[in-house]
Amino acid sequence: MKFVFTIHAEEKLQTKEAKLLGISKNKIVEAIRHPITVDKTLNPHRNIGRLSNTLSLAVIWREENGIILIITFFPAEKGRYEGKILRRR
Repeated sequence: MKFVFTIHAEEKLQTKEAKLLGISKNKIVEAIRHPITVDKTLNPHRNIGRLSNTLSLAVIWREENGIILIITFFPAEKGRYEGKILRRR
């Protein structure tokens, strides 16, 4: 599976906040490959992965011709989105 980052996602990786939180391409890809929860009811999709003991990593992505396009990502308080996604099921 090939992962491509949008210009927005690439720029966001260079921000002070992303660097302080240790957000990397590897962590983003890990959130897609091994998520805590996945919301495919939305398009683009949202995966929630683990960032730290208190933070989750939300990744917004979509699949185009077999390529995973990573649109954006953001840290979130652990549990904030996981519960919402699970309640929709």
